[in-house]
Amino acid sequence: MEKDLDTKLYNEYLNGEKEAFELLYNKYKNKIQYFIYNIIKDYEKSEDITQEVFIYLLQNKVRENCSLKYYIYLIARSRAYNYINLERRRSELNDKYSLFESEKIENDVSDFIIKKEKEKELIKAINMLNDKYKNAIYLIKIEELSYKETSEILRRNN
Repeated sequence: MEKDLDTKLYNEYLNGEKEAFELLYNKYKNKIQYFIYNIIKDYEKSEDITQEVFIYLLQNKVRENCSLKYYIYLIARSRAYNYINLERRRSELNDKYSLFESEKIENDVSDFIIKKEKEKELIKAINMLNDKYKNAIYLIKIEELSYKETSEILRRNN
């Protein structure tokens, strides 16, 4: 009896009676949302997916030899598991990205520490040189002057 009423309402909708679809929507909306919620465990998303189910039903004809109720639940299950799979892939990508970012930060920090340690060692070694050589290294490496410019500056001071 219920199957016949659903089929009748659906056929009326196909013939242009929008109210018939509204009756089907009101009949199944809460049931479908509950069904989806039990799969995905997210109330707001279950509302969205429920809407998607009925939009799909509006845009596509029900399979032949298939009850409307069965078809609606089939669509709902498919949409719910598609959502779960999409979220799983999204989560995996986020995890990979986070891992990549943390490795990058770790490498950047490690590179920074190594660079600072080398600078300390270099400064220590430079400080062991006499002043003329210290100034030459400073002008060439830090101030980025040419060898010629450095030589001219150091000649003038000595």
